[in-house]
Amino acid sequence: MLYANGCSFTYGTGLAHKDKAWPFELAERLGIDRNETVSDAERGVSNQYIVRQTITTVSELIADGKKPFVAIGLTAPNRRELFIEKDNVLIHNIPSYEYHGNIRLNEQTNTDLDLFNTLYMKHFWSPVYDFHNYLVQVITLQNFCVANGLEYVIFNSLNLTPNLVEPTKFMELIEQSDMGLVGSQLDMDCIYEDQTFFTYMYDKSMYFPTEGDERYMHPNEEAHGDWADILFADIENTRGMKK
Repeated sequence: MLYANGCSFTYGTGLAHKDKAWPFELAERLGIDRNETVSDAERGVSNQYIVRQTITTVSELIADGKKPFVAIGLTAPNRRELFIEKDNVLIHNIPSYEYHGNIRLNEQTNTDLDLFNTLYMKHFWSPVYDFHNYLVQVITLQNFCVANGLEYVIFNSLNLTPNLVEPTKFMELIEQSDMGLVGSQLDMDCIYEDQTFFTYMYDKSMYFPTEGDERYMHPNEEAHGDWADILFADIENTRGMKK
């Protein structure tokens, strides 16, 4: 079976049929039945959610005697998972340059969170700190999969810098953030970092183009299929090297 997690780029935002999202396409290429594909991906979530939910769900699958292939599309490093207990709501859009509110929260709570976001961005936000957390999250997923003897692939759906269209140079960012010793522990055979899903679909114009639509700047069906091909080729190359 295949287990996947990620943000909207893994969830399949904009697709008429969510089983056309890259996890299901990748499963088919790996010879795994689409019905044996489990995805915990959600729109707008943070890497904190992705790591936490992946470890939780995959632990349950292992306890049931299953050994899934794990495929993770990490998201923008600045997102945080915040839990509002009284409303039983998780939010992930603080910190951000502009808080757009949450439809599950009342007007006063959204007003308070807008103020909190403004103060957070002014006093606390740091892209270098975000990248440090990102690397820790990657190595956490890697070590979890290795400890349980699971095949896996990890990549980034969105860019690792605030500029989404700027090509992400992963190893350069590791050195610039003085995290070389941490980066040296990453198994780059199982981490696809040649490009992000965003830059691929952007460069190929394989996205929904209508502004104001929730689908805007999300990969279309062709992009999901291509991305599955790219990941499959990387996985096959890794398997070949380890034989």
